[in-house]
Amino acid sequence: MEFREWFCLRNRANFTIDPKVSPEDARFYFGRDDIKAKVLKQMRRSFVAPGTPKIMIWGPFGSGKTQTLFYLEWALHHDRPASLHLQPHTVHLDIEVQSKSDVSALHMQLLETLGKETVSNWVRELFKQVQDLKVTLNELTADPNVATSLEHLRTFGDTNLTAWRWLTGQTLSTKELENLGVTRNLGQVGAGDMAVALMAIGQLAERNKEKLIFLLDEMEALGNVRTGDASESIHQYFRRLSDSANSTVGFIVGFMANTLSEGPRILTRPDIENRIGRHSYIEVGHLPAVSDVKRFMEELLVHLVDTDKANDRIQAQALGVTVQTYPFAPSAFEMLADYASQDPFKALPRNIINAINECAIQAWDEEKPLVDDQIVNDVAPLVFE
Repeated sequence: MEFREWFCLRNRANFTIDPKVSPEDARFYFGRDDIKAKVLKQMRRSFVAPGTPKIMIWGPFGSGKTQTLFYLEWALHHDRPASLHLQPHTVHLDIEVQSKSDVSALHMQLLETLGKETVSNWVRELFKQVQDLKVTLNELTADPNVATSLEHLRTFGDTNLTAWRWLTGQTLSTKELENLGVTRNLGQVGAGDMAVALMAIGQLAERNKEKLIFLLDEMEALGNVRTGDASESIHQYFRRLSDSANSTVGFIVGFMANTLSEGPRILTRPDIENRIGRHSYIEVGHLPAVSDVKRFMEELLVHLVDTDKANDRIQAQALGVTVQTYPFAPSAFEMLADYASQDPFKALPRNIINAINECAIQAWDEEKPLVDDQIVNDVAPLVFE
């Protein structure tokens, strides 16, 4: 019998959850109602002031930062806050930077993931709604070069592509700049130049009744930037986006750090913290007590197991367990929770999920209907010690 059938799993191959592999897993947020309530509250409030989310999610490796980002994205689309009056347009990406990467590398990743066709379609839809597209685009931004490039996105072919290359910060030749009708390359003035272009796109999205929100994961990678000018350019970019003047482009950032002071300085310096508020830095840490670990395990198991099928099997085989702890024997469930809680800094969702899955695999391999104490004693030390 296959593993999923052996333990009555609900449309999945094992006990792991990974929204990058299975998008439906984004809806899960187990065992931490306090953090869940905190991040949802902050997101709701953000649509009132500053008008869009500006939130930093941080914590150690395995604490669930990525799951938090995916859950917030899921909540935006499936349980939209009453304070959000527009359709959310979320862009989820893992940032990649190197030691010499500057703001142009970051800006290009954001726009390329958002997509040329998305922005072009926003311009074309706006053209249908207004009397004079040029006048309207100039109302969206104080930079006439940005407005001119956005206007060209209404077209098709080479001009459309050239305008997009300019907006993404790629360097154009003098001839290309002349043909496009702009006076310089984007970013030639500085990082604020690119932030202005992104905020104009956010304004464009709002004119199409959409709220542009970036969910940026793995942002501890910003610590790889070693060149001073490059680091400062990225910092200035986020500083501009953190200003109260930006109410259209949201960002929910996740980065790995054991303490906030270990986070990337680009994102944690006082000038950014003062703009978005200390309350916008939300820690996602370990599960603090054994009761929290048990609740996490129970919620995960009940959601991943087909409880009707599991209950039938429990009754038919007289297994002596409830669906709340299945496929663990009661003593094995308690034992695993105790193992996870012995070192608070290892009581992390990634470790607990890994331990549950490995215990279940060993039970299946030994053809046991339940995970027993011996299996937990074999597996848990490898995960938590």
